[in-house]
Amino acid sequence: MVLIGELCMSDTFFISCVMQSSYERRDLTTAEGVADTVNHEITDRYSEMSRTWGEYIQLTLARVNDRHAKAILLHLSRHSDRYWTPGEIREALSLDIGAGRIREKLDLLVEADVIEWGKADIDFRGLRDGTLNLILRSRFEKEIGTFAPDLRQEFHEEIRRLGKERDRLRGALSNLSGKVAEMQIASAFRSRKRFALSDFFSGVTDTARLNITDVRCGVPIQRDDGRNMELDVVAESDCGRVVVAEVKKWRTPVRRNITEDFSEKAGIFSQQNPGRTVIPAFLSMGGFTKDALEFCRTRGIGTADKIEHF
Repeated sequence: MVLIGELCMSDTFFISCVMQSSYERRDLTTAEGVADTVNHEITDRYSEMSRTWGEYIQLTLARVNDRHAKAILLHLSRHSDRYWTPGEIREALSLDIGAGRIREKLDLLVEADVIEWGKADIDFRGLRDGTLNLILRSRFEKEIGTFAPDLRQEFHEEIRRLGKERDRLRGALSNLSGKVAEMQIASAFRSRKRFALSDFFSGVTDTARLNITDVRCGVPIQRDDGRNMELDVVAESDCGRVVVAEVKKWRTPVRRNITEDFSEKAGIFSQQNPGRTVIPAFLSMGGFTKDALEFCRTRGIGTADKIEHF
């Protein structure tokens, strides 16, 4: 339903036409089916959407039904985010008629209620209705531009764009959720006195009671070859022990290669901080694969898949 709303530009009539479309191959359960049904409603002259707008356009354009007027209307509808003067329209469309003739056609289009005036008498703008623009393109773009628009392809491209944006937002949300989990762990370490790391993570072999004196998040480290890395949480205890923790708030289980990467970072930190006892721990909200969990056990890395302790 969200995808239908996006392609229909949240136009309730457009959405209704798509939902009740008579398109024989209508399938609103897939992205391709939605795109094809939306395309049908715009391009098929006998669809509910196209017939309704077609009747309106034929009635309102009766007085200005020439190629120049259609080109002007299509241009203003496509660029309805700003106002245009007759001179600007003439230059943008390379029209072979003067600004005065263009103004006459604009006045008639205003009277026909398909464009609107601005505050100044010479300013005109297309109606901010994306559905009208699609209908106009379907009807007139081939006549004006000598080629027919492939709206179906455009709808599919828009679906791909929306998919990428969805993935980007999911990634941003996952990153933010991970940062929140990091702060929760850091806050818990700061607020508790004399605790064992096994209170938070299972599989911890060091049972010493920790008294945390300093907690930092996003601590940068560097390998010998110059590659930059980062530890999510570093908590120092007054006994010389240091907890280094990795946090992943993924929907899927952490695989072994991710735990190996963390083990490498913990090892580098230990080498760069001689005299400190480093205790590694890994929080994965999506859990661990069997071999990842086994790797953590053999390397003494504490593990947890919940933040209930925090």
